Amino acid sequence: MKTVLDVVDYLQAKGYKCGKSAIYNHVRRGFLVKRNGEFTEKDVDKYASLSLTRESEGEEQAGDAGELERIQREKLAAEARKAKAQAEHWQLKTLVDSGKYIDRDLFFGEMASRAAILKSDLENMIRSGAGAMVQACDGDPVKIPDVIGLWLKRLETALGRYAEDKIWKVPESQMTAGGETHDAD
Repeated sequence: MKTVLDVVDYLQAKGYKCGKSAIYNHVRRGFLVKRNGEFTEKDVDKYASLSLTRESEGEEQAGDAGELERIQREKLAAEARKAKAQAEHWQLKTLVDSGKYIDRDLFFGEMASRAAILKSDLENMIRSGAGAMVQACDGDPVKIPDVIGLWLKRLETALGRYAEDKIWKVPESQMTAGGETHDAD
């Protein structure tokens, strides 16, 4: 290749991005040198690989940049979701620790155990007090099973109401805009 224009044509044919002005400038600065009055193919290829980019490389880099931006956006969104979830977790944990909330399973377990204790105590009271009840009913010991049956039936009715599913209503004055409940002090 004898001229810079020959070099430009050669490089563009190989897919490099280059213009006449840039190549003239690089020749003037000594990046590309003529040997025996010509640019050798080996020197031009070496110069191009070190100093120029291919047309397709620019497109790949632009595509890679777009992909990197997408990945960075996704990463930032994921970090924001994580930070929000952590903040909500710590806010709820603070409310639990301060006694504003109690664990639902713990609450229902405690209620069930207390109901069982109440039932047991009432049944024992009725059975152990049956003699006193009979004396109050003319003192006829034959009536003891009837009195026990009557009181156990009444107990079952009372505890049946106690054991019904109940929807607990929170007064609206205790509700905030976010739906959280607070003590109405």
